[in-house]
Amino acid sequence: MAEFICYSCKKLVVTGEKFTFTKSGAVHFDCFISEKRRSISDDKVQKLRILSSVLESELDHLLNLLAARSSESEEYKEEMRIKYKDIEKAAGETTSLISKL
Repeated sequence: MAEFICYSCKKLVVTGEKFTFTKSGAVHFDCFISEKRRSISDDKVQKLRILSSVLESELDHLLNLLAARSSESEEYKEEMRIKYKDIEKAAGETTSLISKL
């Protein structure tokens, strides 16, 4: 399992938790959204709500895929790995959109 330090709260981030990567490094999902909310103007709050909901859904999907890969055949694990990469890419793109707010 990978381990990182959240650049916002300085606590350990481990695989199995909701987190993402920004240009600053690894960050817990909650830390990222909370920090972003404090830094944006009121006219962008609704966009942040929508994008944070999308990102949270993508991160939940990734955690579910991790769990699904653990006890299946090699063929199934490979299918889940490919799906994981696709969702991971989408989560990265959503993180980028949030960062740009």
